[in-house]
Amino acid sequence: MFGKEILNGKQLCDELGISTTILYRLLDNGLPFHQLTTPSRKYYILAEVEDWLVNAGYRQKTVWTK
Repeated sequence: MFGKEILNGKQLCDELGISTTILYRLLDNGLPFHQLTTPSRKYYILAEVEDWLVNAGYRQKTVWTK
């Protein structure tokens, strides 16, 4: 939808190689997201999400794990 910098949930899951279940778990743990209007869908900035994953202690093997 937006390209390579701003992703929706499905695009983020595809980029990270995770399921939507894992995405919801990450959101419960504080994964950063943005909303364009309230209430709206969540959107993600890939670099911001990857930085958060590293700082939160996750590491990527074939998928992101903690």
